[in-house]
Amino acid sequence: MLWVILVILGIVLIVSISKGNKKKNLEIEKLQREKWQKQKLEREAKENAAKQTSVSDELTKLKKLLDDGILTQDEFEKQKSKLLS
Repeated sequence: MLWVILVILGIVLIVSISKGNKKKNLEIEKLQREKWQKQKLEREAKENAAKQTSVSDELTKLKKLLDDGILTQDEFEKQKSKLLS
């Protein structure tokens, strides 16, 4: 009788530990997904900042070409529209 109770307690303990590990693994996976999403958002933010800088740089270059008389006002406006669209 005592042996049966010990076996049942052992099974309950194993099942409890198994469920705890599954829960822990799910939490770890959730944290990893959140970390990856955060990294993705940070990477996209950096890429967008780089694009903004390059657009700004291009506009500055176009303005200099306009000021130097290399581009006409119409050409400048067309290029500016392309950059900002």
